[in-house]
Amino acid sequence: MTFMVKTVRNGFLAAAAAGLLLAAGAGTAQAESHQESSARGNWLMLSVTQGTDDSGPTERELLRCPSSRSEHPDRWKACWELRLAHGDINRIPDRDGACPMIYRPVTAKASGMWEGRRVQYGETFSNSCVMHGKTGSVFQLSS
Repeated sequence: MTFMVKTVRNGFLAAAAAGLLLAAGAGTAQAESHQESSARGNWLMLSVTQGTDDSGPTERELLRCPSSRSEHPDRWKACWELRLAHGDINRIPDRDGACPMIYRPVTAKASGMWEGRRVQYGETFSNSCVMHGKTGSVFQLSS
C-alpha cells in the first residue's frame, strides 16, 4: 500500500509539473504573440499637403513599423524615432539646424495605431524645413 501511495503521489507531482511547464510555455507564447501583434499594429497613414488646407498637392505614404514592405523612403529611422517617442509625434526631439524664413506652408497629418493606441496628429508648419526639424524623419516622404 505504501508503494502505491508514493507512485500515485509521484504521478500527481509529475502531472502538476507538466501542467505548470505547459502553462509557462503558453504564457511565453502569448507574450511573444502579443509583441508580434503589437509590432504588426504599429502603422501610420502619413500625408504632407502643400498649403494650409487640403486643396494643395499631397504626398501620402503608409508607414509600417517594423516592416520592409513600407514604401517610406526613410522607414527605419522614422520607426526608430517613433519608437523612442512611444508613437507620439509631438515627443520627437527637435533637430538642431537653421531653416530659411520663407513662408511656404505645409500641413502634416498622421493617423493610425501605435502599441495598441490610436494616433491622430495634424499640424501646419511655415515650411518643410521647419516640419522636418520638429517631426524628424516621419514626414520625409520624398527621397
